[in-house]
Amino acid sequence: MSTSPPPVAPEDPVYKNGLRDARFGMTFWTIATIFVCGSAFILGYQRNGQKLTVADIKPIFGIPMWFFWSVVIPWIICSVVCVVYAGFIMTDDDLGRDHTDELEQEIREGADIHELS
Repeated sequence: MSTSPPPVAPEDPVYKNGLRDARFGMTFWTIATIFVCGSAFILGYQRNGQKLTVADIKPIFGIPMWFFWSVVIPWIICSVVCVVYAGFIMTDDDLGRDHTDELEQEIREGADIHELS
C-alpha cells in the first residue's frame, strides 16, 4: 500500500509578509550593530602604545568624532531606512473581519473566553 504525501497548503500571505519583514529587520539590525560597535571600537578606543589625547577628539559640531561617525550618523541612516521601509515597502494585510464589538459584548455579559472559539 503506497501512501502519498499530504498536499502542501499554500503559504499564508500574512505569514509570508511577516517573515519578510522580520528577516529585513533582523538583518538590518545585525548590520547596524556590527557597524556601530566596530566603528566605535576603531575610532574611539586606545591602541597599544598610543595614548589618546585631547587632540584625538576632533569634534564635529561639538561632538567627539568617534561618537559622531559611530552613533549619530548611523542613527540618522537607520531612521531614514525604517521610515522608507515602513512607508513604501511594508504592506498591510487583510486580517479578516473585526470581531471587537462581539468580543466586548461577550466580555460585558461575562462569557467564558474559551467558549468563543
